[in-house]
Amino acid sequence: MVDTRMAYPKHWFVLVTVVLESILTYLFLAALLDPNSILREFWLAICPLIGAVIFMLEVPPIFTAHSLTSTGLRLRMGLLVNEEIPFDAIREVKETSTARGGLRIGIGVKYIPTTRQLFVTSAFSNLISVQLENAVSIGRLRRHRVEEVIINVNFPRGFLDSLEPMINRPGEG
Repeated sequence: MVDTRMAYPKHWFVLVTVVLESILTYLFLAALLDPNSILREFWLAICPLIGAVIFMLEVPPIFTAHSLTSTGLRLRMGLLVNEEIPFDAIREVKETSTARGGLRIGIGVKYIPTTRQLFVTSAFSNLISVQLENAVSIGRLRRHRVEEVIINVNFPRGFLDSLEPMINRPGEG
């Protein structure tokens, strides 16, 4: 099986990158062009550092996508997450929505320990719930026991149609 890419919306990453990098560029240039500024050295030092961090967190997700491999569902969101969930570990996939609200969940990767949910989202629509048979450890720096992964994709129906035949359901073959 050839890997099937499942893109997710990237407009928030682009918007955040453009806005924040523009603000930092303005502050850097203002400090550079005003030799009498009190905080000139501070802004000249801190703007490139903050800019580099924002760039590393916000730009790589623009160039990555989730994918279906021959062995499982690969979750990719830039440097934030890169995990593969075997098809055997997936119990159910379905379209969903969140009652928590977009501002509480945010953009990127967020773990909610009380419900053992991992949100890998870049928008607040087209959400897919991937419920797992057993808790699986997922994460880069801190691994969390996850029972449900919430992701969003551009075309949820196509994603479900591609993933559902791959899931190992009890009593089927």
